[in-house]
Amino acid sequence: MPPELQKYADEFLQMKRESASFLEGLSNQAFNKRTPGGGWSAAECIDHLIVTGVDYSDKLEEAINNLRKKDRRYSGTLKLTWFGRKFINFVEPPVRFKTKSPKKWRPDSAINKDKAMAAYLQLQDRWVDLIIQSSDWDLTKIKLPSPATKLVRFTAFEILGVNAAHQRRHLFQAKRAAGKK
Repeated sequence: MPPELQKYADEFLQMKRESASFLEGLSNQAFNKRTPGGGWSAAECIDHLIVTGVDYSDKLEEAINNLRKKDRRYSGTLKLTWFGRKFINFVEPPVRFKTKSPKKWRPDSAINKDKAMAAYLQLQDRWVDLIIQSSDWDLTKIKLPSPATKLVRFTAFEILGVNAAHQRRHLFQAKRAAGKK
């Protein structure tokens, strides 16, 4: 596996371990408790990550299938574009700018912790599986529109970086909402 992909696989596995440890220690009530300032609860953060992660992982799966059809094999180094690096840095914690989520990605308000935890952990497995599936393919050779807006396009490789950073951002937020740091 290319080292750039191994790095992302390791990051998704680390987030799986970290989130499992964090979520196991929370009651359903603490999981759903909103912050005093009206910010999202830990539950809303996790629900948002599930919804966005499913949309983005679907895009990555589509990209892998297209690369297979076109026989665009990995042949060297996977690199981020200038825009990809800037966007990943933008979503990386700590949060420097708050933005509103697109309506389709706004979380539910009352979420069952056990169901959300299972779905989130399965999503991490899906990311790792997609990374393994993509190891023979050049993920920089295909651009896809963001599920949030057709105006933004990422390479398939950047989709991994965006989602890893986005997850770190909202896991950080979820821990703060639950009073953990």
